[in-house]
Amino acid sequence: MSAPSPSRRPIGLAPGAPEAAAGQDAKKYSTSNPVVLRLIDRWADALRDVIGEPVAGGTVVDIGVGEGLALERVLGASVPVIGVEYRLDKVQLATERLAGLRGVVADAGMVPLTDGCADLVTSIEVLEHLVDPAAAVDEFARLSRGRVVVSVPWEPWFRAGNMGRGKNLCRFGNDPEHVQQFSSRRLRALLAGRFASVDVRPSFPWLIASACDPRP
Repeated sequence: MSAPSPSRRPIGLAPGAPEAAAGQDAKKYSTSNPVVLRLIDRWADALRDVIGEPVAGGTVVDIGVGEGLALERVLGASVPVIGVEYRLDKVQLATERLAGLRGVVADAGMVPLTDGCADLVTSIEVLEHLVDPAAAVDEFARLSRGRVVVSVPWEPWFRAGNMGRGKNLCRFGNDPEHVQQFSSRRLRALLAGRFASVDVRPSFPWLIASACDPRP
């Protein structure tokens, strides 16, 4: 059984982030830039490789499902998944897109699911948006009875790539909603605070981590 979280606490949205943002994810994944498309495809392949086949009959929980576009690329539309998302408009689009998705509107720091309920917890492109990512990791550990797989932008390379294509130049390539910057070392340290086993691998310009064995 997973260790209980020491303190469950709400995280909310990044400062200045809109409460309604339907279409935001679709814009990201519908780029016509062939280099970006190739990188996204390679990243999705790497995520699928890390995740592997979900446990037959097991419970999959995705924290920060957004509009379901990343989850669709990685697991497909029909795999049964509980998708947790803060924004109602996004989770509505996700449930329309993914036949296997059960949408739950909730904060990543206070997920309304029982301890140790998930054979697989995923969180794809979420931690960089959170003012308190440790609170989300506490919830990953509380929910997990198997593995946790997360993906975040790999800095400073992600910002450098944005600069190279003229995106977010006045912010030195940083997305306005990215309030955390993760190197491989920082991501490993964040997860290692709650998991005994952590593996981090790059898929330029992202990092993918797999963690298991929640710490008490």
